[in-house]
Amino acid sequence: MGMIREHRRFSRPVLKTKRWQVLRHVVLERDGWACVDCGQTRGRLEIDHIKPVRTNPELAFDPSNCATRCPSCHTKKTRIECGHPAPIITPERQAWGQAVADLATNPNPAT
Repeated sequence: MGMIREHRRFSRPVLKTKRWQVLRHVVLERDGWACVDCGQTRGRLEIDHIKPVRTNPELAFDPSNCATRCPSCHTKKTRIECGHPAPIITPERQAWGQAVADLATNPNPAT
């Protein structure tokens, strides 16, 4: 069984509870409704278990084991936990990402 399936098998029962919904809101408020890694405040934010539920089920509802992350940062962290190498960001890719971010904040730059 793949790591993703195994991860889902352990976390799905936790994420479907009312207790989780309350904890999720508490963690979002504690973290200022922003990703703890990149600071993103727009779009969907996710609550990440710092120590995975699959290896630490006793920490599933512990607020100190949770952090707010944007989908991108959450995916990066999970991939590294599952044994995938960390992405290598070249200067060209970083410049491209900055250009896209600039366009998103100022869609009509002065020419």
